[in-house]
Formats: sequence, structure tokens, C-alpha cells
Amino acid sequence: MRGQLPCLETSANCLQQLQEKATGASPLLKELDTRIEEANNKIAEAKANNKKSIRMAVLSPALQYLLGPTVAPGQPQRGGSGLIDNILGVVRGDIGLINGLLRVVGVPFFENSQGGNADAQRNAILIGDLQIKVAELQRGRAKLADEIREKVAISLVKFDEARTDFQTSQIIGARSIDLFKVYELRYVRGNTDTEGYLAQQSRLDREKASVYSSWAKMRRSLFELKLLVLSVKEAEI
Repeated sequence: MRGQLPCLETSANCLQQLQEKATGASPLLKELDTRIEEANNKIAEAKANNKKSIRMAVLSPALQYLLGPTVAPGQPQRGGSGLIDNILGVVRGDIGLINGLLRVVGVPFFENSQGGNADAQRNAILIGDLQIKVAELQRGRAKLADEIREKVAISLVKFDEARTDFQTSQIIGARSIDLFKVYELRYVRGNTDTEGYLAQQSRLDREKASVYSSWAKMRRSLFELKLLVLSVKEAEI
């Protein structure tokens, strides 16, 4: 049932394993790590060359997108709270933000719209401003990781509840089948009427439907947990 998941128990150790796997496999977290490293490398290179600014043209289109609109050196950069909110919006399921930020991961998509722009080629950003932007990206990255961990915890509890409901419904369903067999035997022997027999049969059908419904709910909960922790292909049940 657990597939590629390391565990499925509601324990602190299992939750930690799932959270670590989820944050380690997150494409967006990996992309942010890559772009933060890229920016830090450019900062170190500029400092080594005693430069006060970095031309946007030397940065990847993905990093240009994350940094937002550029301004001339010495001009104030816009705040980054919107960037952090955008990053967290991906986890919350905001379709508009997902469409925008997915383009960050798909770097080639921006080659023409960002990297080839003449103004972007000329614009530069001060080292101090870039360091502030990097710090904002790091805060956004940390908040995104926290949100992923929280969602994994909620999803694990949800799955455990669904699994308990299914197991309970299985017990009740098995007992209902035994009771119906007894009632059926009584009907065959003529100790009850057809109307009562059909009523008992309908009750059993409802119990079976309840078992199936709880099973389907458990499967959906498991799939949601796998989507958070694994890739889409690995999450297939």
C-alpha cells in the first residue's frame, strides 16, 4: 500500500521521514536552492573583482524572473514580500501563481521573454540589493519548506483517520454479512416473510456500500500523501 513511501505510521519518526523526503524531492525547493546558489556565486565573483554591481545579462532567465523588475544602480529595489507570498501560494494551490512560477522551473521558456530583452541586458543590480533579494529568497524557501512539512503532517493524520474508518467499516461489514446469513437461513426455513428478508438484504447492501466508500476515501488520502512526498509517477497506486 505504501509504495515508495518510507513508512505510513502516525509516529514522530515516520512523520520526520516523510517530511524530509517531501522537502528533499520538491522541484520548487530544488529550483530555489539552485538560483540562490547561482546568485551567491555571482556575488562572490563580483566581490573578488571589486565590482559594486552585477549586470542582469549574466544571470539565468530563471533568476532574473525571481528577482523581478530591475532598476538602475542606486535606485531602491521593490520589497520581496510579494515574492514570498507567491512561493507559498504554489503550495496552497493558487492556479495563477502556479502557472507563473512553473515558468521559473522551465527556464527555456523565459529565454526569449527575459534573457533576450535589451533592457534586461543593460540593467544592473547593486551587490547590496542583490544580497537583500537573496535573503528574501532564502526566507521564502524556508517558509515553503515549513508549509510542505505542515501539509505532510496534516495529510498523514487524514490518511490514518481514513484507514481507521475503513478498518472499522470492514469489521461492521463482516458482522452484517454473518447476521444476514442467519436471517437468510431463517427465511429459507419459512420463519420470516419476504418483506423482512428484502429489508435485511437492503441493509446489507448499504453496509457494503459504506465499506467501499471508506476504502475509496482511504485510497484518496493515501494518494494525496504520496503526491506531497513523491513524484507524480511514484504516487500512482
